Amino acid sequence: MGEFDGRVALVTGGGSGIGRQVAKHFAREGATVLVTDVSVEGGEETVAQIAAEEDKTAVFAKMDVTRADEVASVVEELSRSMGDISLLLVCAGVSSIVPFLKMTEADWDFNMDVNAKGVFLVLREVVARMAERGRGEVVVIASAASKGGGPNLAHYCASKWAVLGLVQSVAREVARKGVRVNAVCPGFVRTPMQDREVVWEGELRGIDPEEVRRSYVEHTPLGRVCEPEDVADVMVFLCSDKARFMTGQAVNVTGGMVMH
Repeated sequence: MGEFDGRVALVTGGGSGIGRQVAKHFAREGATVLVTDVSVEGGEETVAQIAAEEDKTAVFAKMDVTRADEVASVVEELSRSMGDISLLLVCAGVSSIVPFLKMTEADWDFNMDVNAKGVFLVLREVVARMAERGRGEVVVIASAASKGGGPNLAHYCASKWAVLGLVQSVAREVARKGVRVNAVCPGFVRTPMQDREVVWEGELRGIDPEEVRRSYVEHTPLGRVCEPEDVADVMVFLCSDKARFMTGQAVNVTGGMVMH
């Protein structure tokens, strides 16, 4: 018996990184997993890995979280064909590293559109359905960057601070309707996104990308970078009955790098 037998879980950004691991974890725990991503190749690969590694059937649908019409139509179609969504794992996100004084409007919009607006659009569509039925668990990936500013990350930090404000506000509004909404705040996570970031940061600092990664380890008290499994485990917990009295929280998964 799995933690989420008989329940339907929608995962955004499920085509790679943390989102892929979250999809696998929830499938392992018995949920019917609906994988969404802008990358068809990535989403279909996640579904294939779930079949091969978890012996479970998952479904993929292409969805751009920045487009309200697409979010609405995909959620409607998946709900009609697969059943009511009672678990929502919002993992879609982007990043870039740009000094503030060189930041363009396009840099700002790229981060805010996916990381903030995208979360808003998905929550608005799915949480409304959860509230009508009187049950739902939502976990949104924020970031350690939502707990403090960082050089060359003004746009990214702003987008992730927006996520926490949204999560806490929605949590207060829907708590009496049986819906819990929480966030996780990962630190330095070993993903394809990090692989790109260490190159960008290395270029800005004039050092080798692997030296950048070593600096991440040095800044993490537990002595290693975060793995996607570390984040996925906490998201499973937050959706479980063990976390039944938790809502509106921003849970750090940073190896001690952030403690507030």
